[in-house]
Amino acid sequence: MIRGSILAAIVRREFLEIVRNRVLLLSVIVPPVILATLPILLFGVLGTTASRVPPNFVEMVLAGHPQWRDLPEDQLVTAFALQQFLVTYLILPGYIPLAIATYSIVGEKQSRSLEAVLATPVRTGELLAGKSIAALLPGLLAAWLAYGVMVSVAGLVLGARMACVVTESTWLAAVFALGPAIGLVSVAAGIIVSSRVNDARTAQQIGGVILLPVIGIVVVQAVGSFVVDAPAYLGMAAIMTILGVGLIRIGAAIFGRESILTRWK
Repeated sequence: MIRGSILAAIVRREFLEIVRNRVLLLSVIVPPVILATLPILLFGVLGTTASRVPPNFVEMVLAGHPQWRDLPEDQLVTAFALQQFLVTYLILPGYIPLAIATYSIVGEKQSRSLEAVLATPVRTGELLAGKSIAALLPGLLAAWLAYGVMVSVAGLVLGARMACVVTESTWLAAVFALGPAIGLVSVAAGIIVSSRVNDARTAQQIGGVILLPVIGIVVVQAVGSFVVDAPAYLGMAAIMTILGVGLIRIGAAIFGRESILTRWK
């Protein structure tokens, strides 16, 4: 059974490590700010290319998004383009926790601080649970804050109707259900991989493979042949959550706190 006071202490320690590491802190702050505002500002400044879309584009888009039938053609192009940026709010809660999770183990070994932690009576489950929470929360908060900024900027720059487009049920299900589930799997993968390698970049590259299916979703939607709806996102979130919990259990089982130090020396 995990002790709450120990868990809180581990989470607090991990947060302090993130704040002290400027590179890691910038990786949490900078990407969400850029990705939240840049697409909207580009649309606002450069406008859309409605005059250059294929003749069957409108019918293709409306087949997947009948709720957009009230939009004029230029706004329809903008709404479709905005939809492609949904992947940003699925990658952020995966990428940021992965960076933090891999550093929290490999980075501590390289800085010679992991030995002191493993020498304490903290249980492996408590240690990994605390590191998982500390890695997951910044990614979720950054993604949700970036999403809120994007919705606000979309309303100001592109109009209230475009703000409604990015607050449809598909966006809400993806951002607030599938995003956290992806983050959970990302953290679990980061813990498993970083417990087997001695380089943070290698761990991030291997763990980053889990983001490929997310990119695949957007590629499929971009060609317009298939649209993922809210129930599908919720179903994927349930599957990813179960997978994440299972991976964390595996990570705790293979962590091997006694042998990990000698293997990494």
